[in-house]
Amino acid sequence: MAWLLPGGLCAAILLALLLPGPGLWLAQWQPLPWLVAVIFLVNGLQSRLQELRPEPGFGRVFLAALVISLLLSPLVGWLIYQHGGLAPGLALGLLVVSVVPPTLSSCVVLTRLSGGQAQWSLFMTLGLNLLGIVTIPLMLSLLIGQGAALSPWPLLHKLSSMVLLPFVLGLVLRQLLGGLVVRRWMGMVPTLSVVITAWITLSTSREALLQLGWPDLLALAAWSLLLHGTLLGLCLLAGAGLGLARPARLALLFTAAQKTTPVAVSVLVAMNAAGGLAVVGCLVFHFLHMLADSLLASRLAPRARPVPAGGEAGL
Repeated sequence: MAWLLPGGLCAAILLALLLPGPGLWLAQWQPLPWLVAVIFLVNGLQSRLQELRPEPGFGRVFLAALVISLLLSPLVGWLIYQHGGLAPGLALGLLVVSVVPPTLSSCVVLTRLSGGQAQWSLFMTLGLNLLGIVTIPLMLSLLIGQGAALSPWPLLHKLSSMVLLPFVLGLVLRQLLGGLVVRRWMGMVPTLSVVITAWITLSTSREALLQLGWPDLLALAAWSLLLHGTLLGLCLLAGAGLGLARPARLALLFTAAQKTTPVAVSVLVAMNAAGGLAVVGCLVFHFLHMLADSLLASRLAPRARPVPAGGEAGL
């Protein structure tokens, strides 16, 4: 199942571009918040309370993620904004993407798929999104003189309703019902939720993407991959410098290098910049970095050991 996510994302992209109708119909029902809630409900069902205790070393990993995601990433985005030669709207979209925290929908999914420490990824995602309430307007104000008027309450409400409440509900159900609510097929649910989210999002943005000229699209793709590649490189350097074990390195890699598109679009709406190319810049980055990270996570996923002749799996 390691290749379900990248394969599903490729299928979602093709289906959205060639046949957007079903995705547009589903988008009318606004299912994306529910899909995110399902992901964290399943994460809660798959977690045990004893696993949620703070572990030695988490603090420094979280600090590294904070510096990379909320401080260094905006600086890289600002350099692209100033010197990348992109159309102003596309450059603004990439800058806003660089400022926002990690995505709520896929960090834990990618970390779990790759064999990383999924609980650490969950805590880092929550913590960075909470801190992002403060850092987003601050960084935008420092870098381009905008963002001071952004309200923190919509993001806080979104975190509570889509992440915290479903996760706590999953934990409670796990405590009350035990193994009755845990099934092997449940591991596929978060992955499929990410794929469906990508399909619906691309279906709704298809027209805007097709209106972009090839030179602008290729330049945007190149700068998007450079931005994401820089974040991945910083995560790898931090993991090596801190001497982290492999699960912790993977949690850092697939959390601090990810970015949340819904929050980026919400910021553009608050800046009155959501009607032009800026949203296209966010969307192109989103699909490229999701596809790249899904391929990377699948490549790094632990391989099942072959069962010896006459033996049984799991013994």
